Amino acid sequence: MKNYSKLNQTFLVIILIIAINYLLLPIFNINSTGLLPHVIHVATTYVLPWIFLYWLIRLVKAMESK
Repeated sequence: MKNYSKLNQTFLVIILIIAINYLLLPIFNINSTGLLPHVIHVATTYVLPWIFLYWLIRLVKAMESK
């Protein structure tokens, strides 16, 4: 039960950070509607391939050890 509480707290923090960004970015004259697609583009271009590679290496090591 404690894991669910931690997971819910993590999601609430993420939602809070996103909401604060969308409220505060226009104050600094930053287009907040264009920020989310840019973040998704960077994540899919640079971050997700490394995550995929990490799990692929773990899978290969697990298969080799069996």
